[in-house]
Amino acid sequence: MAVFGREMLGRQVLDRTGAVLGTLRDLQFDMNTGTISELIVEVEEGLSAASLPFEHQGNSVHIPASSVARIASNIHLNR
Repeated sequence: MAVFGREMLGRQVLDRTGAVLGTLRDLQFDMNTGTISELIVEVEEGLSAASLPFEHQGNSVHIPASSVARIASNIHLNR
């Protein structure tokens, strides 16, 4: 089943333990391949983006696509 980028926006992003990290706000694409290269996630209130193991900017983190384990009703990370 194909999933389109717009359908993913607004989904919760969970770490490997199932804890909610935040909400998917945007996607970055590799312009050469057309594949998703990075997820931009607005961090859940009460969490510090700086304390997470990802590049951050303000209250958002940039998660490499290689950190995604699976996409279902939520986005599950492998770390």
